[in-house]
Amino acid sequence: MKRCIHDVVYDILMSITNAGRPLKSRVCLASNLPLDRCERLLKVMEEYGLIYSRIIEGRRVYVLTERGYQYIGIYESLRDIFPSHYKPTYSVVDAK
Repeated sequence: MKRCIHDVVYDILMSITNAGRPLKSRVCLASNLPLDRCERLLKVMEEYGLIYSRIIEGRRVYVLTERGYQYIGIYESLRDIFPSHYKPTYSVVDAK
């Protein structure tokens, strides 16, 4: 099953939250993403203020911001409203 960008961002945020030491390689592995794509997304997420990086003991680790926690809450609320098995009965393309 393919994931949309919102699912991928959520997976990255959750992997940062759940990781003991959220290093880039661990975050990417836990999010099930190749390193090159994960690096690009981490940069974009930093630009949007969802995460920030810090250097601890010579290694870059990622930390969620308040905005990142808000994203998780909103995503989970929407997932509860629209379960993954939900299929709309009409298409926007067909409705004219």
